[in-house]
Amino acid sequence: MDNVRPAEMVGEMLVVAQTKARLPIRDLLLRGSLAGAFLGFATSLAMVVTSQGLPPIVGAVFFPVGFVMLVLLGLELATGNFALLPPALLARAIGWKQLLANWFWVYLGNLAGSMGYAFLFYLAIIVEAAGAPAL
Repeated sequence: MDNVRPAEMVGEMLVVAQTKARLPIRDLLLRGSLAGAFLGFATSLAMVVTSQGLPPIVGAVFFPVGFVMLVLLGLELATGNFALLPPALLARAIGWKQLLANWFWVYLGNLAGSMGYAFLFYLAIIVEAAGAPAL
């Protein structure tokens, strides 16, 4: 049976945190904005499923699709970095500047992506309400 010892997991976590802390701003913004948009899509998917009269558990099954996409694509989500980087700071693997810069740029990217998705979603609703053909 395969298993991972806690010390090995912490060691790997510190390596991943160092890698994330060293990403350029461009990558943090791009990965963060895509993550925000995908989570917006997942939320919309769950709400649409629930609004069709299906039990809320069905929407709850569809919502994790966004998180699966984030993991498979290696995107940056602020909440994950909030959990992953402080242990690396305490282990002195990264500095305060790297931690705060990462949090800021990833959060900004998440916000931009989710707002961009919300804008496109709102436009789709307006187009549908006006009776214009969808793009």
